[in-house]
Amino acid sequence: MKKYREKFTINVTDRMVVITDEKGKTLNFRPGEALMLLDILKDEESELRRMADEASPIPVRIRF
Repeated sequence: MKKYREKFTINVTDRMVVITDEKGKTLNFRPGEALMLLDILKDEESELRRMADEASPIPVRIRF
């Protein structure tokens, strides 16, 4: 199994949400598109948490 770590920067402006990876590739979302993505991620949150917990070598949870 290949292990890697992807780093992203997320910028929210008054016109769009821009996600940039460490190689400079970007995803641009208009406000309506960003809200649709947020809604999808909220619906999938429990499954995403389960997958992240399984992939984590050390189960660490930090809550603020």
